[in-house]
Amino acid sequence: MTKIDNPFVVASYHSPAYFCDRSEETKTVSGALINGRNLTLLSARRIGKTGLVKNVFYHLQKKKGWRTLYMDVMPTTNLSDFIKLLGTTIVEQEWRQSKNYMKKIAILLSGISAKLSFDPVTGAPEIGVEYKTRQETEKSLSALFSYLSAQEARYAVAFDEFQQITCYPEKNIEALLRSHVQHLSNVNFIFSGSNKHMLTSMFSDYGRPFYQSSDFLFLEKIKVTAYAKFIREKFAERGKAIANDLVTEALAYYRVHTFYVQHFFNRLFENSEKKVTKELVEHVHRLILKEREDIYYSYRNLLTTYQFQLLKAIAREGGVSRPSASDFIARHGLKQNSSVRRALSALVDREMVYEEKGVFYVYDVFFSKWLEKCL
Repeated sequence: MTKIDNPFVVASYHSPAYFCDRSEETKTVSGALINGRNLTLLSARRIGKTGLVKNVFYHLQKKKGWRTLYMDVMPTTNLSDFIKLLGTTIVEQEWRQSKNYMKKIAILLSGISAKLSFDPVTGAPEIGVEYKTRQETEKSLSALFSYLSAQEARYAVAFDEFQQITCYPEKNIEALLRSHVQHLSNVNFIFSGSNKHMLTSMFSDYGRPFYQSSDFLFLEKIKVTAYAKFIREKFAERGKAIANDLVTEALAYYRVHTFYVQHFFNRLFENSEKKVTKELVEHVHRLILKEREDIYYSYRNLLTTYQFQLLKAIAREGGVSRPSASDFIARHGLKQNSSVRRALSALVDREMVYEEKGVFYVYDVFFSKWLEKCL
């Protein structure tokens, strides 16, 4: 695989060489799939779920007889969208890997009443579907899963942000998908998502269709020692030096939150020469926030004055375990705890604040750092 100039990848998975640690998690996910078990993968947003899945898939694809399908379900709004996403993903994989792909694609398309087109820029195939009745839709969904079942290969299929299916207007979607998933002997699934409460409920609440149908893995942050070692090594491999204390301070500053750590060190690497200084670290911190300032100011228009005030208070505390406590309210000039509870609920619903192990944090770490300095 091609070596890239900047070792801190932010946009996508590249290869194990640019992927930090997660050896135990990779082993856990791979072990479940290889041994015929489904797995539910949960974490806060941007901790590294997608990277972990793609790292697992990278290694599975090296095994004879394995194929992998990854889909982000979040953009879908109904069952037809889901079918289009799954169908297009299967078609793309057949197009890349099958010698007789046109014949196999033709069989697949006829089963789901879909039309094939090609992206004018990338040349990648994509399908179009249009169903008039629920019966047509369900028939096409069944045809897709039947197609996978008929293949000789073993499949690992990842549905990212799987909880999105609960927002579809069609009824009983969970039961419909479960009825297909449970009968596939050559296909195992990763159901991942960042809405831990909703996804946990889908797979652990008695009476719901996916109840106890998968293992669980709650993805934690990468250990500081492993992450710091990875960062220092990537600088050193390209003839640059960075002191361990600067690395660990930056990791703590960004809460060891994978996306923000990767983005920061990507920018720091870009702006550094032979040796990273503390002054350069501070410059890059400021640079990142300055670039986002207009966006963050616009957030004020999306929130009430009180919600924005509470958001600042949480940011300046670095996380709050008791947001309705009198000392927290007094310290930040907030109103009575009933007002705090209402504002906090609104911020959680907007996914601007999240709770982790009893502590509430501002979701966007860069935004949180900007709020700390905001008047």
